[in-house]
Amino acid sequence: MLETICGAIFPIVLSMVLGYLAASAGMFNRDQATAMNRMVLKFALPLDLFVGISRIDRQQILNSQAFAAVIIGWMIVSFLLTYCLSRFIFKRSVSLATLQALAVGNPSVPFVGSAVLGFLFGGKSALAVSLASMTINVVLIPIVFFLLAGDNEETMGGSGGWLEHLKQAFKQPVVLAPLVAFFLVLSGVPVPKILNTSFVMLGKSTGGVAMFSAGILLCLMRPVINKMVITSVFIRNIVSPLCAWGLALALHLPSFYLREAVITFAMPSASIIVILSSQIKKGEQEAASTVFLSTVVAIFTMGAMIALTAP
Repeated sequence: MLETICGAIFPIVLSMVLGYLAASAGMFNRDQATAMNRMVLKFALPLDLFVGISRIDRQQILNSQAFAAVIIGWMIVSFLLTYCLSRFIFKRSVSLATLQALAVGNPSVPFVGSAVLGFLFGGKSALAVSLASMTINVVLIPIVFFLLAGDNEETMGGSGGWLEHLKQAFKQPVVLAPLVAFFLVLSGVPVPKILNTSFVMLGKSTGGVAMFSAGILLCLMRPVINKMVITSVFIRNIVSPLCAWGLALALHLPSFYLREAVITFAMPSASIIVILSSQIKKGEQEAASTVFLSTVVAIFTMGAMIALTAP
């Protein structure tokens, strides 16, 4: 089991380390890292999200309502609670509070989850991965872009009132692509296989390029372990899966689905916070440090959650 967890997490760590070493050797600078993240955000990630959402089995979701309620509900609630904590208790800016909320409410299910959940639950893991991916990309990402547009008019093009911010959010390819795929799934319209196959080539570069860029930013700005990073990692890696466990018990989920829900929320923070922080030029050091520390800590916390929920 440890081999499976390490096998899922090691590529993330290695990509960051290679980026760190490349930057330390003077091969890449901050502007080049920003350009990489722009390519991921505008092209690779939207294509990857479109393919992932378009492959969701609509009937499987409709037949697993309680399990879907835990995954979808807790992802949204944990995002909103963390945003309120960061914004109103820690008095952080809208941008930094949004990034911190995304670090907590957005587990790296598409990258780490597909490997770990696939090993533990086989083909049945597709439901958890699909539900998490759908919630992130159809619900959370539009909210994130709406909040960031109002606080970053120069970099996000969100000048004007809240209607303009909403309009700018839905103009983003990373918001538009999964929404189109989601409505195609709901309407039962099949996506041509050649289209999905064509999107996969560039889409699959998302994770590696994003983590390589995160390593560059870590080197140039130096890793930081501060109160905010520790808080984000503690909630993401420990508090969130324990809360999901409590919700699963309250809804009387079968032990199989309870275990899958807990392990889904034990995943480390996803790399999109690094991409977004690079675009708005705020919180880059904190975002990269959070993803790196959360990924390393997940080796131990995921192992613990797997052991604690074992039948």
